[in-house]
Amino acid sequence: MKLLNYTSRIQLVLFLILFGIFSVLFFLVLSWNVLQNVDEVLFNRKMNLLVYLKENPRAPFVEDNPLDDFTFYPIDKETFQKRKEVYTDTLVYEPVDDELDEYRKLSAHVKLHGDYYRLEIVKPHLEVTEIISTIAITLGGLLLGITLCYYLSQRFISKKIWNPFYEMLEKLRHYRLDKQQTPVLSPSRIDEFQTLWDAITELMEKNKEVFDSQKQFIENASHEMQTPLSVIQSRLETLISLEPTFDQAAIIESIIRSTQRLKKLNKTLLLLSKIENRQFLLSEKIPVNGIINKSLVYYEEQKGAQGIEVTIKKETELIVQGNVVLTEILIQNLLKNAFLHNTKEGKVIISIMKNRLSIVNTGRLKALDKEKLFHRFYKQSGNPDTWGLGLAIARKISETSGWGLHYREEEGLHIFEVDFE
Repeated sequence: MKLLNYTSRIQLVLFLILFGIFSVLFFLVLSWNVLQNVDEVLFNRKMNLLVYLKENPRAPFVEDNPLDDFTFYPIDKETFQKRKEVYTDTLVYEPVDDELDEYRKLSAHVKLHGDYYRLEIVKPHLEVTEIISTIAITLGGLLLGITLCYYLSQRFISKKIWNPFYEMLEKLRHYRLDKQQTPVLSPSRIDEFQTLWDAITELMEKNKEVFDSQKQFIENASHEMQTPLSVIQSRLETLISLEPTFDQAAIIESIIRSTQRLKKLNKTLLLLSKIENRQFLLSEKIPVNGIINKSLVYYEEQKGAQGIEVTIKKETELIVQGNVVLTEILIQNLLKNAFLHNTKEGKVIISIMKNRLSIVNTGRLKALDKEKLFHRFYKQSGNPDTWGLGLAIARKISETSGWGLHYREEEGLHIFEVDFE
């Protein structure tokens, strides 16, 4: 989720919660205030009415006049002594509207001309609920409209403000150490973004210098180490052509084999360093099926000598995005591992599925140590012809390419799977 969307969503949710709380409080306060005003009108009406009737004792008041808003009900002294004043809501039938309207009623015990009465005064409720609802809806709609305008304007302004940041991310996403110069960002009026870009630019320049130095070192090391090794091997081959004694020939052949292994180790370590330094950054579409068919040709002799049965289960034409050189090395290392650590009359099963490649082989050993299997120089088989670097290179290629390389053992079969998703 983008930062702008995340902050905007939090602000909107927080506002809606606060808006809901304050809307309820506003409704309750407004209702209470309206009722207090109506109750005050009823109280004043009661006091004025009692004063008038005391000053005018001949005025009729007991009769039930439908035009009056008050009614006197005679009560006994005992009831009067329980005097209380109560304000309640009530419904009164209105023949004109043919409906029950809301009224506010005051009930009070009063003494008038020596007699005891229960006085009831009613006043229209002024449709309090409708009025309050109308006010609340109007103000709520107004506030929501203001909030929506504020939210949209904030998103627009924030988007404009964060444009340099997103431009920075886009340029960093496409930046490659071996292909481009340091990208240039358009100047920003925001000091923090400009400071951040200056720091990133400085970091990229330093990384570029380190990358170029490492690349140059690897190239020089490869040349400087391969040259004397080739000279040593050439001189040893010359010595062996001079017809040495049997013992001397055995020593020379042993030195030649060691030199060849050293040259191979040198090339392997240099390859691993190049992979780690991401010197294979060219990406293209690669047909995995073709690489497998081409690589299997190299193991025809070993396949025949050990009687290994090779089965290819092809569900689809697997096309992946990556570096073709690294992909070939990855597949060749896995195939080499499957043939090298196999048994006589063993099996190699290659399954090509959608976005996944599986290479299964029989072997002399039980399940391998998953924690150490992909470490450099780790060898569990004790085979002198291996350095224990093939699977380490395969894992490093998978990590560099964004793929997954997994191992498991099932019923004596060693299974290596490459997940290209």
